[in-house]
Amino acid sequence: MRHELKASDLSPIIEYLNDYHEVDLLSLSEWLNQSIYMFHYLPIDAFSELERQDASHILMGLREAVIEVYIQIIKN
Repeated sequence: MRHELKASDLSPIIEYLNDYHEVDLLSLSEWLNQSIYMFHYLPIDAFSELERQDASHILMGLREAVIEVYIQIIKN
């Protein structure tokens, strides 16, 4: 079941970023990059190729969104 997200739905994520990353979005982006890179060091049989691609795609999408938010913040 799909649900249309509102900004208020994302408040737990915003609280997490404020509390644990002090809104350092560049640092968070770097951690996401490192997480993607670590997939290379997992045993081949730990995940299927499709599972690796899907997980990497999700993490890269999150990283891109974080960078986009960062750029919007520094422009304002």
